This record gives sequence, structure tokens and C-alpha cells, in this order.
Amino acid sequence: MPLDTPKPSQSYSSSSHASQKTYPNARYVMPPEWAPHSRTMTVWPDFSSIPDHAFLNAARQEVSAIATAIARFEPVTMYTRPENVEAAQATVSRNVSVVGLEEARQLWVRDTGPIVVKDVSTSRSAGLGLNFNYWGAKLPREGDEFVAERILSGMDLSLHSCPFQAEGGAIEVDGEGTLLATESSILNTNRNPDVNKQQMERHFHNAFGVRKTIWLPGVKGYDMTDYHIDAFVRFIKPGAVILSKPPGSAEQVTQDAYEEAKYMLDRESDAVGRQLQVFEVNEPDLGDIPGSEFGETVASYVNYLVVNGGLIIPRFGVASTDEDALATFRKCFPGREIVQVHLNALPNMGGGIHCATQQVPA
Repeated sequence: MPLDTPKPSQSYSSSSHASQKTYPNARYVMPPEWAPHSRTMTVWPDFSSIPDHAFLNAARQEVSAIATAIARFEPVTMYTRPENVEAAQATVSRNVSVVGLEEARQLWVRDTGPIVVKDVSTSRSAGLGLNFNYWGAKLPREGDEFVAERILSGMDLSLHSCPFQAEGGAIEVDGEGTLLATESSILNTNRNPDVNKQQMERHFHNAFGVRKTIWLPGVKGYDMTDYHIDAFVRFIKPGAVILSKPPGSAEQVTQDAYEEAKYMLDRESDAVGRQLQVFEVNEPDLGDIPGSEFGETVASYVNYLVVNGGLIIPRFGVASTDEDALATFRKCFPGREIVQVHLNALPNMGGGIHCATQQVPA
């Protein structure tokens, strides 16, 4: 079912990087990640997506560890191909339900799966699909493009297709009308060649209830995702964000992306006019992470997941930054129990905890 969009005649005002507009009522609203969840979704990957047995097993172990950590706080549904169900169930705790799904190959359910939002008129859950195209057609289609629809079918929800292509990791909301995104990922010809910034913001309003979009440039072509927002900067609450800071040894392009984002965020306000409070967390030196020599590693502590009463964050085995990150998140999320999960395979594949999960609002 296509998602209706506002008419082009609606008024707006914009600046070069952020804009706030007045539209008719949105059709859907996306709750922030810290709103109550009914459960979290994960995918136990298939050999067809990681054709190396040792690496596949390592990735599976990490997905299972993430699922088990989340299950301390809320139910988890783990999807995997039917032939993998028994093996997957043996790796997780009792609060994790493993469900067979033929199309589930890629573990990155944040990007392949649906976004569950609330219908403004009824307050009921609705399922959105972002038309997953393998991160700008970087990989051949193998069936994961149908994962969102199949998952929603099992939830007795219809799929409402958004009029643009993106991934869940490219969308970050505060629940009060503000959205963070990188231009490099969403305003990219490999996803949305015929959609401009103003049109995209109309789509965001209708799909997510957004009144203001804060665009950060990002870096096109740097990684598989074209610099998803969920490994770069996240909301920790309305009016406050946490920015991932690369080490001095990082490539200049990532240093520049960080500096530009920091400059912009320090001067930015949200949809209700609050000046943003900007926190930072230091990334580890990639040279300290085994396997990073293959060049795909994204080791970002901001790729965390907020769960009911808790926070699941990565631990990369670099004591100094792991400990600093834990201290930082304790300050940013007071009152939440924080669980660190050791990761190596997932960051070396370019992702992390947030990329491998998708919350279902209560």
C-alpha cells in the first residue's frame, strides 16, 4: 500500500542545513527509541550473506549475545531461515523466540526490516517499509527486500511503502518532531535520484511526524551505508545528542565529517526551539581492533540500543575507550542499567548493535 504524501503547494521555509515547516497533520508518528517497546527484532544471518564459515559463526555468536542481553529487559524475536531455527534457538536465552523466515539472510534488520510507527488518527501500530535496495544497489538482490513485508505479515500489519528509498539506520528521531539524517545516505542518487531535500522532508513529516530535519553532510561512498546517522550521532533525549568522535589516527575524511557535524550541531536547535546539547564519545583506534585491516570496520559506541529500562552498548576490547564510553553513557542515561556486549565480527562488517536490531513500540 503506497504512503500518501502532502501536496507540493504546502508552504515551507528552509536554511541550507535544517528546516522547520508547517504541514497538515502527519499520517504517522515514529516513537523515539526510549519509548516503551513490546519487543525487539533481530536476524540470525545465513551463509548466503556471509560465505565464510568462521566469520559467519562469529557474527551469529554476536547476534545471539546481543539478543540475550536485550532479553533481560524485553522479549526478542529472532528471525532466521527455517533450516537455521533449531541451531539459532540453542544459542539464546528463553526470552528469545526464534521464527523461521525464508527471506532472512542479512543480519542488518535495522535496514531490511520494517519500521513500526503509530497511526495518528487511531494510535494503533502501523508498519512502514523503506524500500530496501541493498544500500544503493551495492549488493545483488537475494530476498531481503521482502523481509519488511514478511515480518509485518506475521504481526498482522499491512506494509505501507514510503515514497523513497532508505534504511532504518539512516533515520534518527527524538519523538518531538525532530529528525537527524545524513545527506550522503538519503539524498544520494543511488537511492533517491529524483527527490530533493524539500520533498524528502515532506515525506519525513508524513511518515514519521517530523516538523524539522537536521541534515548533516556525511560522506558518500565511505562505507556500505554512505554514512548512516546511527553510527554517527544519536538523540539521547529530546534536546540532546551524542556524537561519535574519531581518534586522531582516523582518515581525514572522517575527521572532517566529525568537525563539520560538531560545528553544525553546536549551533542547532530542535523542532520546539531548544538549543541542542551535544555530548561526545571517543571511538577506539581501529588499529587496536583485530580484523580492521580489511577496511570495512565501523567501531562506534553510538550504535547502541535503548531497551525497556536498559541500554545495550558495544565493547570492542580496547580498555581505555570501552571504559570511557561506559562512564559517558552512565552520565547520559541515568537510571538505566547498561550492558556491554563484546563485538568484533559485526564492526568489521561495518555495523553494530543498533544496525542488528529493530525495536517494536508498545
